[in-house]
Amino acid sequence: MADDFSSVFESPLDDPPDADDLVRAAMEWHFSPLTGSPYWTERAKSFGFDPRTDISTLADLRLFSDIEVDWSGIPAHLLVPRGSRREPRRFGVYESGGATGPPKRIVDATSRSRNVAWQSMMLDAQGFPSGEGHWLHIGPTGPHVMAKNISVLSQLRGFLCFFVDLDPRWVRRCLSTGREEEAGRYVDHILDQVKEVLATQDIRAVSSTPRILEKAVGRADVYALMREKLRGIIWGGTSADAETLRLFEEEAFPRARIAGAYGNTMMGVAPQRTRLPGDTAACVFRPHYPYTVVELVDPERPERRVAEDEEGRVVITVLTRDYFTPPTLERDLATRRASAGGFPGIELSEVRPCDTGHTAALVEGVY
Repeated sequence: MADDFSSVFESPLDDPPDADDLVRAAMEWHFSPLTGSPYWTERAKSFGFDPRTDISTLADLRLFSDIEVDWSGIPAHLLVPRGSRREPRRFGVYESGGATGPPKRIVDATSRSRNVAWQSMMLDAQGFPSGEGHWLHIGPTGPHVMAKNISVLSQLRGFLCFFVDLDPRWVRRCLSTGREEEAGRYVDHILDQVKEVLATQDIRAVSSTPRILEKAVGRADVYALMREKLRGIIWGGTSADAETLRLFEEEAFPRARIAGAYGNTMMGVAPQRTRLPGDTAACVFRPHYPYTVVELVDPERPERRVAEDEEGRVVITVLTRDYFTPPTLERDLATRRASAGGFPGIELSEVRPCDTGHTAALVEGVY
């Protein structure tokens, strides 16, 4: 049974499947009692519709609009599809940053690696470096999926990867309780470690957040090493405006190729696509469609999709063999952009957190 869907779930990166074909495969895989996870096959009994027969297109996924999922409370083992249990050790458990409440958890095996391979393909198109020197990731490791993503990405690009671990939850807690000085000391602790790696290793690429990069530029001892050595920088995790990106590219790191990546634990990564003539945004993100489907909706009327160049709230759907996420309203706002080069999904820019009524949602901290 597992091999029946390989042509859809594992299609070549440069030849993605038809979105509706993927929807049908995902519904059959995740809701069949033979291959679906205990969680989804049990939940389906209360839906009032049958995903395997009633959902055959992307539009049909709106039937899930009233289905709420408590990703923070589901026993993780119940999310592993039965059809994948012949290789249970492939799966890992990964958590969100918990910015708006208890961390969400997913299980994942290979779908993120495919997502990252696609990101690497897009980096090639942008002239991002590979194969010379080493990589340094300054950001969360476990329990966050970012460490897995960066490990795969650095290997694909021929780098040995170093890590400086960052706990975004601690920084967010410090800032939300008025302990800015403590948060500052923690960031200095991070940068001390960064300096040690840069001083002793041939680091040519870095992945981190805009906030950490800004702090690094403000530390003369760290910045001097970064400016001298780096030829590639990937930023993500927190938002960055056009002026910040201009300063990074033109003034702070003129010798480095800089690329953004938008994503989270639930959706995966939507890397920056190559800039094109006529782009009005400094950075346009392209989700891994159709495995990750992004929509932008009116914050006041979620049933309405926004038009091009209009801001909306992010809604994500994930359709992979490893896990299924029904259309889910995220905490981010973004601007919809015209899809370029025949890309069938939505492209977006100017991603930023929105005020959802959770104070913590607006405290981005360092990640």
